[in-house]
Amino acid sequence: MSQPFLDRFGISVPISMPSSNDLSLILTGKDEKYIGYDELIEVPKILSIDALMEIWYYINRVRFKAEVNNYIHAIVREFTLCARIDKGNSENLKPSSGLCSGCHFNTDKSICNKIDSILSVRVAKDLLRYSKALAWLLNIKEVDVNLVNSIAPFVISHRAKYVSRELEKAPFWGNKYEFTKHILEILSKRFLNREPCYDIATRFRDGIPNDKDLEILNNYAKNDLIVKYDILPFSKAVKTKKYTKLAEKVDKSVKSGDMKSLSEIRNKLIDDLEFPNRAFLINWCDQELYKQTVSDFTFKYSHQKDVWVEIATEFPSLDRPLKEALSKRQTKQIRAEDILIETNVTGTEEDSIVNIQVSGGANALKVRSLLENLEFIQKE
Repeated sequence: MSQPFLDRFGISVPISMPSSNDLSLILTGKDEKYIGYDELIEVPKILSIDALMEIWYYINRVRFKAEVNNYIHAIVREFTLCARIDKGNSENLKPSSGLCSGCHFNTDKSICNKIDSILSVRVAKDLLRYSKALAWLLNIKEVDVNLVNSIAPFVISHRAKYVSRELEKAPFWGNKYEFTKHILEILSKRFLNREPCYDIATRFRDGIPNDKDLEILNNYAKNDLIVKYDILPFSKAVKTKKYTKLAEKVDKSVKSGDMKSLSEIRNKLIDDLEFPNRAFLINWCDQELYKQTVSDFTFKYSHQKDVWVEIATEFPSLDRPLKEALSKRQTKQIRAEDILIETNVTGTEEDSIVNIQVSGGANALKVRSLLENLEFIQKE
């Protein structure tokens, strides 16, 4: 299969041929070609679609530590960055064809020189998605780096195209799964070594950098492609009085729980297309508004019209989108001013569960209050 096609598979599990004993059991069993499948040994149905939809909803709610974001970013970028070319747009120049010869970054502890392909945005999403799923399955409250490392080989090994001379030497002998684990071990050490740089980037983000922070980043950039191409440029871009002043205001609003100011800042940034690093600040505001206002509710599908009418009466702009969101089995997001509503309809039977999550600013609090006053709805 081609790399783009393989990238569509979110996860893979390495399976070897059965052992002699297992093969013997297979051969002595009845042949389904003649007698059909034995219902007693078929894979049983475990979940209904309704239950699966509800599980997806709860998996999506699993939280992750701040460092997980940086770590997933590091995985994708370590596989992708190159000091000489854009790997994603190069057909012939590859590490396997001599690209790395004479390069300063061509060392045993580097990752860029061992991989011909890049990792897509899908990989980043799948790493977080399956890490959340594993956390939910194991009843772990939040995803950490160790959990990401556990799932990463299954998400990456079938997608990456490694340099043959690296992959085929001892002790890997062409085993992509084991080689991916080896790459992740190197990557984890590099990630820990880079930790001071992430702290510096956070200070720049918050508008409170130290005098020597750029000097430290410049030194790290000599031997670290992520610092050179991501962290250092970001820090330089936000090192302006305009950005620093607003970042301090955002930070102050976050710490004081002033959602009104946070919403106002966000709305102004939406309109100000020229503001430096605007997208990051908007996302920062969104994340903090979410944390401080998020509320989850469940109710039976038989009450979906009551919920729709209750909210639409107060917020007419939500009338049509909310009606459509609750009309069939699906998961939807509905946005309005200061409101984000996520609905998860697991089915359309009377007893089917509907999950609804509300977050945002002042208007989100009004919606939350409306829902809390409904007797048939349960707050989680």
